[in-house]
Amino acid sequence: MVKLKFFGSTFRLTILFIILTELLSFFVYWYKIVFDIQAIVFVIIISVIFLISLKDLKLGLLAALTELFIGAQGHLFNLNIGNFAISIRIGIFTVVMLAWLIWTIRKKTYRSTVNLIKSHKELIYLAAICLWALAFALFRQNSLKDIFLDFNAWLYFLYFLPFLTIFKTQKHLNQILQVFTASIIAISLKSIFILFIFSHKLSILRDFYRWGRDTRWGEFTLLSNNFYRIFSQSQIFILIGFFILLSYLFFKGKSNYRVKNNQYLSVVLFLLLSTIILSLSRSYWVGLFLGFILLLIVATFIVKQKKSRLAALIIRLTFITLLSYALIITIINIPISFGNGFSTSGSMITDRISISDNAVSSRWSQLPKLSKKIIKHPIIGSGWGTTVTYQSQDPRILNEENPHGWYTTYAFEWGYLDFLLKIGLLGLIIYLTLLISIFKKLWDLHKKNTDRYVRALILGLMFGLFSLIIVHGFSPYLNHPLGIGYLLILLTLIPILHPKTEPTKS
Repeated sequence: MVKLKFFGSTFRLTILFIILTELLSFFVYWYKIVFDIQAIVFVIIISVIFLISLKDLKLGLLAALTELFIGAQGHLFNLNIGNFAISIRIGIFTVVMLAWLIWTIRKKTYRSTVNLIKSHKELIYLAAICLWALAFALFRQNSLKDIFLDFNAWLYFLYFLPFLTIFKTQKHLNQILQVFTASIIAISLKSIFILFIFSHKLSILRDFYRWGRDTRWGEFTLLSNNFYRIFSQSQIFILIGFFILLSYLFFKGKSNYRVKNNQYLSVVLFLLLSTIILSLSRSYWVGLFLGFILLLIVATFIVKQKKSRLAALIIRLTFITLLSYALIITIINIPISFGNGFSTSGSMITDRISISDNAVSSRWSQLPKLSKKIIKHPIIGSGWGTTVTYQSQDPRILNEENPHGWYTTYAFEWGYLDFLLKIGLLGLIIYLTLLISIFKKLWDLHKKNTDRYVRALILGLMFGLFSLIIVHGFSPYLNHPLGIGYLLILLTLIPILHPKTEPTKS
């Protein structure tokens, strides 16, 4: 029997690492009023991670995973060179991949690396279409800056080389699970903490708003008197984590809530659902709803769970949902007497970001222009950095300087249409083939495994992937390090979860 551990020493160290990272990021932002030390801190962080990776590549990869989970767009720290900002995510990627290359040369694992690449044909085909899109973009003379910003996210797929080379044992599986669990808890608590600060208009509200904006961690929207929408791209892992933990608790068999591990996971599940609610993301909610429908279908017709257990699951989830809503209302309405000297902070955010209806309107405004551009090269795509110009109702775009709201961009909310525009129908088919391959491998693992804990985890990973695929239709993730990172995790865990893998003590 495989002993899965969501909590342990790696969990505690990750929590500590995240706290220090967030505090340092905020301090660097706050201290720049006196002196800008961001470049110094950036170089120190990258240097430390590089040295750690040279000594133990696994630790460098776990640090990269932690940053991926909590960092949203990867700008908790930046190195500014002129008008261009190099994110900490790019910095970590560079030094970890360099450390892996040095490790490969030292260990002389060239043949195994080539065999690893050959064993993942879907990734080879995807790499080929990505390089084609790069060459075609250069041929069409797309903006070099747009090409780089559009293409660099796809380089994240290269992480599959060190991931599958280093992470091989069930000890590594537990370490990845613990890093993931610690990260989603941290994201939830950060979201709730920011909601508390904004709802009560505390004196640090302005600093937190600008910090969240400048690091591109989140969007904070005033919806009513003291209720704010707290949204972050990192919360996609909240949605994925919700299905992983829910499936693990439900499908592993009897749920004895007297067991501390089950109690802890239930509390985490409560935090995750609260965060999904306060994100007020329609995309997340659609992914949550359809993912849960799929879970019920699998539980009823494939795994054949008893109706009494299904009813109990629905009742418990309804109760947790009500508790989550109550938590949010409580946080907003906790009476605090800090004075009202900063009551204008809310209007500052209202002026900068309006409610989500305008964003939805802009999303629909993209559709006709985007579709028209796709038709030009429907099979092979138009290459990275291809732009579309449309009229937006987003108040960040529609203003006095741009009264008609015309906006040109290479980044689009419609994830699958973005694929069609950049890499064409051929590229989309290759990507879908990769997704289907991952689903098939996970399902085969589920059928071959006899360990109920592993089977439950595998189902959770599958439901998490399904919800990600749904969300990508409305918000781009599968062409972003966040979505790509989850695919890499799945590709890494598949061989570890194989029933022939020998258990390793953790």
